[in-house]
Amino acid sequence: MKTKSFCLFQEKPKIVPLYDEEVYFGEVEEITSRDEGAERINVAKITLWSPDVIHYHKKGEETYICLEGEGKIFLNGQIFDFAPGVRVLIKPGTLHAARPKTDIEKLIFLCISSPAFNPKDVYKSPLGRAW
Repeated sequence: MKTKSFCLFQEKPKIVPLYDEEVYFGEVEEITSRDEGAERINVAKITLWSPDVIHYHKKGEETYICLEGEGKIFLNGQIFDFAPGVRVLIKPGTLHAARPKTDIEKLIFLCISSPAFNPKDVYKSPLGRAW
């Protein structure tokens, strides 16, 4: 079976809404995805207007790069400032989530996932979005 050696995308990336118990708290712009053939790495632009759900991945490693806005990032029970230029490497098994500084600001960051993001590898914490 022969696979393509490259993929050229000219259409706009798919936007995936982020929900938790019917609360719409952000969206993911899938710059690359498994659906488009990316198996080893994914790149997504995340926009949050309220806290993300605290979660971890058993297999996935992620790098977050803050682009716009100010906020906080939760990493294994510790909370750190998250502002443009801040980069975070999140190893498998690390509880993590991000949130904007205020309810009227947006927090925008890149998320690079390796292997490519798999929704079956998302394990939510009982803490949910309350942090």
